[in-house]
Formats: sequence, structure tokens, C-alpha cells
Amino acid sequence: MAVTVTAVGSGAYDGVVGNLRKTVSTVAFDSSYPTGGEPLTAADLRLSRVAYADVTISTTATTTVNVAQLAYDTTNSKILAFDETPAEVANAANLAGYVAQIEAYGWI
Repeated sequence: MAVTVTAVGSGAYDGVVGNLRKTVSTVAFDSSYPTGGEPLTAADLRLSRVAYADVTISTTATTTVNVAQLAYDTTNSKILAFDETPAEVANAANLAGYVAQIEAYGWI
């Protein structure tokens, strides 16, 4: 399965920071997190290329997995989830119910 991405703003982008466009989206995780991260492309974030992104947990879940931190890997276009140790959460971990907010900066 894959994450579900929802645009927070209604336009092509949500702001301008220097020469970068900013988009804001929510990302809902599913029941089977893959090792190495969930694919999340620039196009999913309404951009042609992502320079960097800030990811925060906006809704936690009542699963046995404790997600303490999220990160966006711009090189591989993936969103990564880490537990409190901080190690990446296990392959096939159930992250259903976790929702993140991602502010992505890049080019359209």
C-alpha cells in the first residue's frame, strides 16, 4: 500500500520563499511501512523538484509502533519514520492512523 497525500492549500503552491515555492500537504500512513521509507514524489507534493521539506507528526495512532520522528529523503523521494531509539521503524510496521504535515520547498 502507499501513503495518502492531501493538499492543504487549493492552489498550485501555498507560498513563495526566495526563489522556492512552498506547498503544504498532509500524509496519512497505511498499515504496512516499507523499510527505506514510503515513496513520496515531488509530484505528490505539487512540485517538480524538492529542495527540502519539514515533516511533523500531526496525528498519532494507537498502534504498538511509536513514531517519534519523521523525515523526508530528497535524494530518494521517500518519507521515513523513526522510533524513539532513534532507529527506522520495522519493515511492515502498522502506521495506520499516523498523519504527518509536510511543508515542502522546491520548484514547480
